[in-house]
Amino acid sequence: MDETLTIKKRLQQWLVRRALAGGLSFTRLFSLRAIGRFSRVLADLGYYLLSRNRKLAIANLSLVYGGAKSPTQIREMARQTFREGARGAFELMYFFGRGHIEDGCRLVRETEGLENLRRALDKGKGIVALSAHFGNFVLLGATLNRLGHPCGSIMRQMRDARLEAMFTDLRNEMMQIIIPKFPLSHSVRESLRWLSRGNVLVMYIDQRSKAGAIVDFMGFPTSTATGAAYFALRSGAPVLPMFVLRRDDGYYKLLIGPEVAVVTTGAFKTDVDINTARFAKVVEEYIRQRPTQWFWFDRRWKQFHKKKGV
Repeated sequence: MDETLTIKKRLQQWLVRRALAGGLSFTRLFSLRAIGRFSRVLADLGYYLLSRNRKLAIANLSLVYGGAKSPTQIREMARQTFREGARGAFELMYFFGRGHIEDGCRLVRETEGLENLRRALDKGKGIVALSAHFGNFVLLGATLNRLGHPCGSIMRQMRDARLEAMFTDLRNEMMQIIIPKFPLSHSVRESLRWLSRGNVLVMYIDQRSKAGAIVDFMGFPTSTATGAAYFALRSGAPVLPMFVLRRDDGYYKLLIGPEVAVVTTGAFKTDVDINTARFAKVVEEYIRQRPTQWFWFDRRWKQFHKKKGV
């Protein structure tokens, strides 16, 4: 049984590698505009073929918006989520396939809130950036680096070494600093050191965390990563929400929100939980403004979908 699962997993990894390599080769043949049109067709195809992802997205959207949106509107939101994800991925492959991933930052035509970033950096403690799998989140680090603000993030390494190598090349092209999540002691030490140098540490807090704090997100309790609160409390670094969101004209805007106050009561564990809840609410507010740009495919509210078999 274990051997069968291993073979299946290896096959999945091979398919992902071939799909990525094929996508990179394909994007070299066409213009960025043509790639955008193709990604829409592929996303619509994926919406019908990837039934598991479609059902999960619809289930999540129904949970959050079921009282305000009709089933038809929910399905259309799910379809738009597929399109946003596909378009962003193909845009990155377009530039990476040509060896000029930094040119992808040219798609970011607007910056809002740069004064928030500067005020926070003036405090000399670095910045904890609250972010999410929202918009073209991969461009966040590259855009900040291009503006002259070194940006790093904590990331779990992939089990597939060859796929990890492919993504490492992508991150290097984007000058993105990755701090390995494991071992945790090393990750914590390097992250605090990164902040102490006045840099930006991006924390993605929108996906389900097995060891997180149970807080409200989109109106329902769910386990949420506590890293952003932990590092803000340990370092004293200011906390700012940051996202790269698509505008109506197809280009992107770097959005840097105002500083989020960090609550301290003197009890560290309590403070971590309180601030995690506050940070989750901030991220939620941004997602609700452009919901189809968020990654609705995560099992964020797993406990609410069990009876439905999602």
